Amino acid sequence: MAVTKIHRTSRFTLYISVLITLVVLGLFYLGGQVPAHEKFVADMSQPKFTDIILYWAYVLLAVTIVVLIGFAIVGFLKGLKENPKKALTGLLTLVGLAALLIVTYAIGDGTILSIPGYEGKDNVPPTLKMTDMWLYSAYFMFVITMLAMIILPLFKRKK
Repeated sequence: MAVTKIHRTSRFTLYISVLITLVVLGLFYLGGQVPAHEKFVADMSQPKFTDIILYWAYVLLAVTIVVLIGFAIVGFLKGLKENPKKALTGLLTLVGLAALLIVTYAIGDGTILSIPGYEGKDNVPPTLKMTDMWLYSAYFMFVITMLAMIILPLFKRKK
């Protein structure tokens, strides 16, 4: 019974988030352009609902991070009771992820960007380095995932 409740809840959550995403994307792509007198740069395209799509991306990112950390902590605590050695392996995975984020932040570029029409406060080295950190980490994880998809089936065939 608990499993069906989990499936129902996760399916409902997926449907709601996909529906919201489709509405936000529809607003972004079909909502028109900002009037000419409100544009930051006169000759560039600027959709009306750019802020909404950015805020929705922030919400999805924040929820993903909170859920990931929550499940990691709960899984670690459960594993610590059942099999401490296996739980420490999971902890090493989290330590590796933290190390990846630290290294990619360190190699990030903090050079101030020249953005036409932008007067905001986010064009500073720490924010730029953090942006590079997320991009480099995503690239690294994508490459690792692709390599795992290619290499791991080869090991299964040998057995």
